[in-house]
Amino acid sequence: MAALVHSRGAPPIYDGIGPPVEPYRWESPPPNLRAGNQPPLSGKATLQVANGQVSGGTVKTGDGQVVVFVTAGAYAAPQGSTGVTCTIVPESNPPSPPVGMDLRGNVYRIACTAQPGSAAVTVSATYHVTLRFPPGAFKEIQGNDGTGWRPLQTVLSSGGQPYAGVNAAGFGEYAATAPTRASGESVFTVIGRYLEFWGILAFIILFGAIAVIQELRRRRHRVPAGPKTP
Repeated sequence: MAALVHSRGAPPIYDGIGPPVEPYRWESPPPNLRAGNQPPLSGKATLQVANGQVSGGTVKTGDGQVVVFVTAGAYAAPQGSTGVTCTIVPESNPPSPPVGMDLRGNVYRIACTAQPGSAAVTVSATYHVTLRFPPGAFKEIQGNDGTGWRPLQTVLSSGGQPYAGVNAAGFGEYAATAPTRASGESVFTVIGRYLEFWGILAFIILFGAIAVIQELRRRRHRVPAGPKTP
């Protein structure tokens, strides 16, 4: 995933991201992708603070799947802070997915602490999170601040790029989601499709057999013509 974070009067949400140049890196890859999967990387950066306000800056993961852009004043730190350290970490043990939804790709935790002392940082305004999601079904980004998942108003990237953006009001976990089973066919769908195929085949065989039987009966009951008289 890629996440771009900013607030107020933001520039286009995909500036500087561009098309992915390598396969999606999974924390827990699907079975068919395990062989070639590369683990996702985390990100960390320290942003400057002036008069209790974060001056702004960027944080990104080493693989480029997450980028955070903070505008000046988006975060507030306690007086006396000299910097704010922000981290982006792929979760190895994420919370259960939202009811009726599947998590699509990795779950990333975004967090910031003030330095020195690791004091809490406050989100002064909504900021923007842009996620890269893997190929397949996608509906929306959801956020979890520790009290449960909540759907967020999501904007897709133009041009078919696998990115989507939301305005977020706090730190926590973010993930792309899709309705359950949207990324693949259910067992009943597969069974139904095969039943339909075999039903049509049985129909064709049955009527073919009836036609053959009728033809054999017709030939059996055909009376040979007698010799012609002069």
